[in-house]
Amino acid sequence: MQSLNRQPWPEAIQDDLQEVEQLLEKVTSVEYLPMAYLLQHTLLGKGKRLRPALVLLAAKFHSYRPEVLVPTAAAIELLHTATLVHDDLIDNAGSRRGSPTLNTMTSVRATVLVGDYLFAQSAILAVSSENIPAMKSFSRALVTICDGELREVLTAGQLNNAREEYYRRIDSKTAALFSAATEVGGILSDAPEHICRALAEYGHGLGMAFQIVDDVLDFVGDERQMGKPVGNDLRQGTLTLPAIYLMELYPDDSSVADLFAVDTDREEKVRQVVEMVTNSPAVERSYAEAREFVGRAQAALQVLPDNEYRQALMETAEYVVGRRQ
Repeated sequence: MQSLNRQPWPEAIQDDLQEVEQLLEKVTSVEYLPMAYLLQHTLLGKGKRLRPALVLLAAKFHSYRPEVLVPTAAAIELLHTATLVHDDLIDNAGSRRGSPTLNTMTSVRATVLVGDYLFAQSAILAVSSENIPAMKSFSRALVTICDGELREVLTAGQLNNAREEYYRRIDSKTAALFSAATEVGGILSDAPEHICRALAEYGHGLGMAFQIVDDVLDFVGDERQMGKPVGNDLRQGTLTLPAIYLMELYPDDSSVADLFAVDTDREEKVRQVVEMVTNSPAVERSYAEAREFVGRAQAALQVLPDNEYRQALMETAEYVVGRRQ
């Protein structure tokens, strides 16, 4: 498998990923042109399609059936995109991956409805498999994601049980969808139950690591590559692992608590905490924790045949902890 910064996936799933892309394009083909424009801006030409690729790779170990896998992979991507639309609105984010967010281009009501539309289209594609266990996995992921998003909103600025709340939040917000992607790939390929469990465990570890690295990059990432300013989570009142480590490393320092306690001089306080995190062991400790989750994910794959698809999943895990955007 080549570097994920270039053509990332094994040749064997490239054609099916292209079909996923065509299904996403079809979702944007609506009669009402302003809506079509908003959908196209939101859906097309963005991201590496990591989650759909995981669905397809996870199915390669047993009965690979593109006719059910491709729509499900597209459904997973639509679900992911819908959550981003609502996330950006809640966070009042101005850009994502260097492009304006939907909430900066249209009204709050329209943004919410576009997100809802994507959820609905996701559900339509998910049920097309007519596989009840797969649909249950998909539905559980949606419920869990909503739980995680709500927890993030309701616990903003709270420092009590910070680490426990953090793990619970990223488990719901990110890892649940990764886990569903790999589990559904196993289910739709008629893999044995223990293989589906292993794939779900892999996806969960991968998702936890992915979110931790995302949270580290919010402090140390390149703003031009990320398409958003550093310290964005702090501005939104979201406490992430690097800041939690900072509080644990320096319990007598009140910089993080002060940031969440008052709104005055917020930008200066954000800048101060970002600088403290980047100059402390908090970043490396967070990366080390991400590597632990990746190790668990890779260990879960040992029950699978040792072939190019297992290798692709192993390398995907390495990519997650090595990415810089």
